[in-house]
Amino acid sequence: MQTESLLEELGLTKTEARIYLCLLEQSPLAAGTIADLTGTSRSSVYLILRSLVDKGLVDAGAGYSSRFQPAAPDIALAGLLERGREELREREQHVQSALPDLMRRFESSAAGDGELVEILRTPKLVGDRFDRLHAASQQTIDIVVRRPVQLGGTNQPELDALARGVRARAVYDHGLMRHPSIADNIGAWIDAGEDARVFHGDLPMKFAVFDGHTVLMPLFAPGVGGVVALIVRSRELAGALGLLFDTLWTASMPIDPDAFRHQHDHEPVTVDGGHAQ
Repeated sequence: MQTESLLEELGLTKTEARIYLCLLEQSPLAAGTIADLTGTSRSSVYLILRSLVDKGLVDAGAGYSSRFQPAAPDIALAGLLERGREELREREQHVQSALPDLMRRFESSAAGDGELVEILRTPKLVGDRFDRLHAASQQTIDIVVRRPVQLGGTNQPELDALARGVRARAVYDHGLMRHPSIADNIGAWIDAGEDARVFHGDLPMKFAVFDGHTVLMPLFAPGVGGVVALIVRSRELAGALGLLFDTLWTASMPIDPDAFRHQHDHEPVTVDGGHAQ
């Protein structure tokens, strides 16, 4: 890649790159001379030089007739890279701020053709939709967790939801408390704000209710391979499952996260595929 093109890749305009390279070859120079050598109009050369000064690539003397000289390339390019990293961090923050509203709009229109039910037929699709529903949640997430568990590491979408102030509650099957995907992470989930309880019995089903109006429900049937799940946008169904969740919640015991902070003797488990969905 030519040097001028490289500088453009780092965020300079074509004219800025040309002027910086000119100054590297001969400096210090007055603005008028720079304009003549680079073919830049005198009416715009001061604005371009000011931009290069602001970006840390050019040093300027004092006064209207000051002469300009380049900053050392190693320092100048390091500054450009850091500037790019800072801009990327700011974009990421903007994306995280905008994502809940965008996901809410997406979820509300996803069934715009009249379909209130989505059928998900692959583990990846189930995981992706589970993460999206977390990202779109504004108020509450209630989850019933039982086998089989799809391994999902730290469950960052829930941590992000908790950081936004979403209330998350989870009822876990007691048989999962030594499962690696639960035992290795539940302390962090609780520390982040998840209300977690364990049910000492057989949980009837697994499901998640988001904001009291959307349900994600994995289905498991003999002879049916893979993972099938439903997303149902229905306040009536969400309300009924909310009552079931509250019943299970009342019958469950709070979880002490300290019991999992140094647990390493996990039971061997066969799994079929986030977080306990």
